[in-house]
Amino acid sequence: MPRPKKQHLKRRPDGRYACRYKGEWFYGYTEDEAFAARDAYKEAEKAGQIFDPSVTVARYAAAWLPIARPAVSDSTYHQLAIHLDHLISQIGNVPLCDVQPLQIKQVYSTVYLGLSQSYINSAKQIYSALFDSAVENGLCRINPARSKDAKPHAGTVGSHRAITDQERWWIDHYCTDHRAHAAVMAMLYAGIRPQEAKALDIDKAVDFDAGTVTLSDFAHLDGQNHYMITSKGKTDNARRTIPLLAPLRKALEGKHGYLVTSASGERVSVQAWKSAWESYVFCMEKAINGCERRWYGKTKEHKAILAAGGQLPPWKDFTVVPYDLRHSFCTMCRDKGVELNTCIKWMGHADAKMILKIYDEVTDSRFRREAEKLDASFADPPPLKLLKQA
Repeated sequence: MPRPKKQHLKRRPDGRYACRYKGEWFYGYTEDEAFAARDAYKEAEKAGQIFDPSVTVARYAAAWLPIARPAVSDSTYHQLAIHLDHLISQIGNVPLCDVQPLQIKQVYSTVYLGLSQSYINSAKQIYSALFDSAVENGLCRINPARSKDAKPHAGTVGSHRAITDQERWWIDHYCTDHRAHAAVMAMLYAGIRPQEAKALDIDKAVDFDAGTVTLSDFAHLDGQNHYMITSKGKTDNARRTIPLLAPLRKALEGKHGYLVTSASGERVSVQAWKSAWESYVFCMEKAINGCERRWYGKTKEHKAILAAGGQLPPWKDFTVVPYDLRHSFCTMCRDKGVELNTCIKWMGHADAKMILKIYDEVTDSRFRREAEKLDASFADPPPLKLLKQA
């Protein structure tokens, strides 16, 4: 039998040799090196370690999300899509099998810097699930999102709080003609979420005769600068009826249409909501301090105080954020003795866990009241009347 003829390769202008296998080129400075590279690829292929480079992150993610998460709410699906859009914007053209842990880390560092810990955690969960699926489907060998080298940075921790009595007084009395005032009062005195405030139609939701506010519409981001209004809330318990308390009734009387609108009177957009809140904070600080911040220390009154050797009162920042108002409603309810099950219903929660963990803040007034009740229980009882002897 004749000996097989040895294959020879043509030397390239750069001094290397090259051979081809299934569309892939393999190089070496000798023929043997090029053949060795090709043979190593063949062995890896047999072992299942060669993956399709045409399946990019963008291609797989686009097909995966509708199949993997078909039953989630529209708002949840939208949030998951946003996370995947962030991933695609950074490494969408990278073959799925070539993604490295540090590339995932770079996505966090580029897109998620300064964001909340919960938001970063949700991104990590969806990225890990995406690559878990890719591994199971034989499209990559390991999950880069679960590597310690891909661990995201620590995000900010939620800081909503119960507002102080002073802040509540400011809200009740200042800037009552501002276009955001009605929404502020609804979040504070009905405990509604910001996305519920953006969708609330006063004519539809508020029954002044019955003294109720009924939530049935909810705002969700549509991926652009607008909100879409749907009947799906954040939770299954979001659709609810809340009592129309006196401060909120006063704020809503005579008003019609959406609770909060843009400066032009249109339904609020993402930017319009941001602008409305920034404007409201500006208005409150001006009312609280008696002037705009840029004029602090420069007004005639301030200059007169300083000229007389006096000191100006410190500038007071209005640091309330929208979720502080909802937090405060729950705290006020618990401070006033509203039973837990009723509070759960008004807040739109499924059970007491969230309220007890986050919202049910023990204020100073509740602390003092409960301490006084306990202390009174230890007071000396009145002396018993002695029975007369027969």
